[in-house]
Amino acid sequence: MKIDLSNFETSNFSLFDVSIVQKDVGGGKTKKEDIDCLAEYPTAKSLIISGLNQECFEYLIRRYGGQFEAISFWKNKLVSDLSPLEDLVNIKYIHFFFNQRAANLWDMKNNKELNGLSIYDFSKLHSIEEVAAAPNLHYFSIGNYVWSKMEINSLKPLTHSQITHFGWWGDKILDGDYLCLADSRIKRLDMPIAHFKLDELAQLVANIPNLAGEIARPYKEFTVTESGETTTYYILCKGRRRLIKGKDDDKLKKYLEDYNSLVEKYKME
Repeated sequence: MKIDLSNFETSNFSLFDVSIVQKDVGGGKTKKEDIDCLAEYPTAKSLIISGLNQECFEYLIRRYGGQFEAISFWKNKLVSDLSPLEDLVNIKYIHFFFNQRAANLWDMKNNKELNGLSIYDFSKLHSIEEVAAAPNLHYFSIGNYVWSKMEINSLKPLTHSQITHFGWWGDKILDGDYLCLADSRIKRLDMPIAHFKLDELAQLVANIPNLAGEIARPYKEFTVTESGETTTYYILCKGRRRLIKGKDDDKLKKYLEDYNSLVEKYKME
């Protein structure tokens, strides 16, 4: 089974082999008898599930977790201890959306098949230290879908990891150190350029050769339609006002010249 990351970071439940998602907007409540429907799908490899409490989360992992290569935990806000995931030796991809109790990840050293991990809207999680122990984790994305309030202590654990594609969609890195990523294996970096002043972004890009991803370009196009009229804006780095496509193209050109000059300057330092 080839994991398509764009499929698993979605609320399109039909993309999964099995969906156990309650209709309640908060995730609902999934009971053990609901989980036992999995006995009817012994060959299923992907699962999306909502509404687990801690007891049912542990029951799912213990009873059925070993058969799945990909699990999306969609709105399981009452799960506080993620350590049962240590036993999933066959899992390739794990996605979490919305949790209000888990303050830590789990020991990933035995998740030898784990290739991708995404975590969104975890209100109490502030450390990503555990990702360094995952022997084959290459994709990691963390942040928010709904409220951009997540704060992470530091990105330094990534420098000891196998991660090559990293996405950050939260609010703040508390130690303020993004440049540490130059000491990591990361080759694709996705995060809002609004986190950076122009010189900070140029310094980061200059220190990671051949960097790809959203961060590799110092602006982003954003289209708005109002009263039947469509306007495309250039969203720039922190402290720079947005520009209007077509009207402000000369200003964008000057902005890009400044950026490229800074990149070359930092490459020579």
